[in-house]
Amino acid sequence: MIRALLLLLILAPLGWWLDREQKAGRFQRVDELFLDFLVANSREKLTTPDPAAPEGQVLLLRLDPAQRDEFSAWPPAPIDWQMILKGLRDAEPDVVVIPEPLNWPKPTPDFVPAVAEAIIPLSSVVFGVEAKTTEKADEPTFLGALDESLPRFQKAAGELQSAPGIAAVLAAPHDDLRRHGELGLVIEKGLPYAFRADERLVPGLLAQTLARHTRTPYVTHRLLLGPGAGAYLQGGFFVPLQNDGTVELEAKKKLPTANALDLLTGGLADAMSAEDKEKLKAAKIIVIGQDDAKQPGVARAHAQALADMLSLPKIRVLDEMEQWIVWGVVALLGMWLVLRVPRQKAPARGFLLIFIVVVIVFLAFQTALLWFPPTLPIALLSASAVVGGIIGRRESAPVV
Repeated sequence: MIRALLLLLILAPLGWWLDREQKAGRFQRVDELFLDFLVANSREKLTTPDPAAPEGQVLLLRLDPAQRDEFSAWPPAPIDWQMILKGLRDAEPDVVVIPEPLNWPKPTPDFVPAVAEAIIPLSSVVFGVEAKTTEKADEPTFLGALDESLPRFQKAAGELQSAPGIAAVLAAPHDDLRRHGELGLVIEKGLPYAFRADERLVPGLLAQTLARHTRTPYVTHRLLLGPGAGAYLQGGFFVPLQNDGTVELEAKKKLPTANALDLLTGGLADAMSAEDKEKLKAAKIIVIGQDDAKQPGVARAHAQALADMLSLPKIRVLDEMEQWIVWGVVALLGMWLVLRVPRQKAPARGFLLIFIVVVIVFLAFQTALLWFPPTLPIALLSASAVVGGIIGRRESAPVV
């Protein structure tokens, strides 16, 4: 009875303190390193499309150069973009992506304010910013007026210098449009998830799109470069990357398409087939851009990459109730160590239980991509083993 009371007096405040430290992120780095290890050992599973993933999550809305005479100008003028964007309101996508910089030469044509007004009802819009890369590690980056508009990765680790370096911005969206959306860097060839700008990492168009789709703030958007490279977002999203942070385009998932010209009459118009209307409504991410059937461009490349990413399996994290159940089981095991195990054997039994917890976490991730941060259970078992070694029951003397 006394040992049980002492155990409660020690473990109750310890558990409260560990829970508080866990929520404050004190153990987060240890958990992240262990998760990186698990991901590295399950790489093949995380890069194989999930057969249960919904179809048509990404749609390419094509601006076909072969139909240029049907538009008011080519590339499409603001009046065309206004009508296209207004036509997407009823579809209600999570994110609309425009990879090619939405800009026009001066004098600025009419209807640019109307384009900005058409953007406002949309949930989220990500604009592409064309950039020029450099192979010189010490070359300074010139972002001009965009220096404060581009977010930066606050949680990045690994070989950060391997990320593609930015020399300068070549083209950006019109000033009137920037305040209504997010900006993501784009280069002519390649799909970098992140770029190196002086001493910081800034997102490419893919990173910005997924951050908006998963509602992941950059304070929690974690990037790892080098061996095992990848990006961790909310909702269990993991994006496998090459060592330098680029995305390898493999076209694993079929990419639905629709013709942007059909939206020029406004709304989900009669010009659009019933099948294409369903595609628009089903899509979570709509990518709009020029798409030549003979020479696929940057819009198709980004749309295909996003379709592949959204088809990958997600890491399942135990919810709060499930975590409390696990902690309860661990607490019972801790009580068993102190109350039932002889004090001479408590440390060894505690080490064995910790080993079993690690094995369970490893096997759960390997088989079902189920993740539970092990730091708190291990800390509780370690404390119980120490307490059991001090105040645990004495081993009965052998009867002669």
